[in-house]
Amino acid sequence: MREVQVGSLTQYIELINRVASGAACFRGAKDPVEDMRPTVVRSWQRNRRIRQQLGQAPRFELWQYEARLIEAFQRRSLPFLEFVPDCHLSWLAVAQHYQLPTRLLDWSRNPLVALYFAATDRNRQEYADDWVDVSVFVWQLGKEPDVDDHVLPLGRVRAMHPDGRGLIADNEPRAPGIVLFSPPMISMRFASQEGLFSFEQEISARPFTEAADEQGLDLTRIIVPGACRLTILRQLSRLGVETEKLFPDLPGLCAHQRWVAEWLW
Repeated sequence: MREVQVGSLTQYIELINRVASGAACFRGAKDPVEDMRPTVVRSWQRNRRIRQQLGQAPRFELWQYEARLIEAFQRRSLPFLEFVPDCHLSWLAVAQHYQLPTRLLDWSRNPLVALYFAATDRNRQEYADDWVDVSVFVWQLGKEPDVDDHVLPLGRVRAMHPDGRGLIADNEPRAPGIVLFSPPMISMRFASQEGLFSFEQEISARPFTEAADEQGLDLTRIIVPGACRLTILRQLSRLGVETEKLFPDLPGLCAHQRWVAEWLW
């Protein structure tokens, strides 16, 4: 994995044009290690710490923890869903959308969206001087802009299913690894963020970057200094990359108006 630092939005855009000339996807991260672990891993690790503090032994392996979460969601979510997912990966995508921990990592096809999610303070309202460095990970998917070598076709997305002990696979005779998929649009938020998901077919607790290095994926980490984040956020807001556009609903509108009032007025 390559690493490079930028100091402005202009430098970021220039770098993206150099390192992502073909098909690519992008992920913003506050912590370059923990934010590259799936949310289900972080949730499982928290469960184990809590049980340890209580003097109790862990009850579940990671794959069991994930399976119980997804099964509970499938059993209890139907009254609240606008549509019933048609396959296991769609179930995971919907669960992730509603903030249930899953093995999925969110990516965007839009580098400015990823930069926003890296740079934003997520309404914590901390002083800008205290902001730490953040990262945007660039995953080069293909040499041509319209060729996504790693993205599953919809037929394979629908054929993927749990195959025991944390493995998600289909009938294709290939070794499990990292895959990427773009499900049918499940919400306006997903569409506005130009989202897609990656996951390890055989679940593990390691961060994506370790698995990507092992698999030989073309990955670049762009480091954005904390001191630059507020300026970048203001510039992104002028370009229309802000909460109200990325979360096109009343909570998104209100979050953006609050940010504008507190940081720009």
